[in-house]
Amino acid sequence: MINKLNYGKVNGDFEELHALKGFKVLAVGNGTIGEECALRIMLMNENNVAVDLSITDDGAYLSDFYALTEDMIPRTYDD
Repeated sequence: MINKLNYGKVNGDFEELHALKGFKVLAVGNGTIGEECALRIMLMNENNVAVDLSITDDGAYLSDFYALTEDMIPRTYDD
């Protein structure tokens, strides 16, 4: 499992948002960014690549992209 995702604040730049083209909503739930509560939207594309979009009072944040298994579980890569 993924223990920690890195998040970056979304500024609304075209390049940032263009990377989400083709992604569809997989799940919606509650989460946190640091200690702040956030609405978390998990997005996934046809290649089982996912990204979390989290929305707080301070703005929107994107996680790093990560791979999902066929069971929609974050993939781990053991060395």
